[in-house]
Amino acid sequence: MFKVLQYLFYPFVVLITLVVLFELVEILSVEYYILIPVILMIPLLSIFVFLELFFPYKKDWNIGRGDFGTDLIQTFLTLPIASKISELLLPLLLYYPIMWLTESLEVSIVKFNNNLTISFMIALLICEFCYYWIHRISHENKYLWQLHAIHHGAERVYWGNSGRFHFIDAFLGSTAYFLPLILLGVSNEVIVIVLTFSGITGFLEHVNINFRAGFLNYVFNTAELHRWHHSENEQESNRNYGKALILWDLLFRTFFWPKDRRVEKVGIKGEKIPVKFMKQLFHPFLNK
Repeated sequence: MFKVLQYLFYPFVVLITLVVLFELVEILSVEYYILIPVILMIPLLSIFVFLELFFPYKKDWNIGRGDFGTDLIQTFLTLPIASKISELLLPLLLYYPIMWLTESLEVSIVKFNNNLTISFMIALLICEFCYYWIHRISHENKYLWQLHAIHHGAERVYWGNSGRFHFIDAFLGSTAYFLPLILLGVSNEVIVIVLTFSGITGFLEHVNINFRAGFLNYVFNTAELHRWHHSENEQESNRNYGKALILWDLLFRTFFWPKDRRVEKVGIKGEKIPVKFMKQLFHPFLNK
């Protein structure tokens, strides 16, 4: 019975999330869309915390390392603020100028607003493509790595450090994800569905829950895959760059899923978090 529940957990959460999201954007007015992430996050996080306690992937990852306060600040303050700044700036800097230009030149801008499901799928694929590359570059560029290393400095993987990012790193990732939504001119419904789904799957990437996703590991970037991205071994951690989806990793051959062993040590081997500039910006307790 436990085996069955292990395999049902991930598809159940993903399916419920999508069904509720599509229902909420239909029944709520636009001014209440800001409540949608909260409506979903609170019950789901409660479930994640409970399951981590009683069905952990690794029991020792439930033991704090003086990191809990930092992780909460990063996840519920730094990341949301960086995302909101990106969300506010991009329309001013790009969308409205583009709309003005297209109207002046009497050309049309492509929009995917007719079918909500198709629009969501197209927008998600493009957002994931952009995020894949900024994430991959953040591993390969030594300057961006100085910022992104904060995320990999965690010595355990659990729900609380899903948003453990330096402010600038969080801003770059949010911009890469939000930019396609602006350029495509998608509807408010698509925006809230894509961003909320991305946020929830972000928690699902990190949860310390002993579940199995099976074939869904070839579609979504599940915790089974993302734990390897946090591996202390650099050859293993430079893999699985996707956020919600793993499709671009499959295409660009950075997919990694050894089925015959478990993730052991996570973090950055033999070095401290190498942040050399703007290190205190929304990152208190940096040494943790």
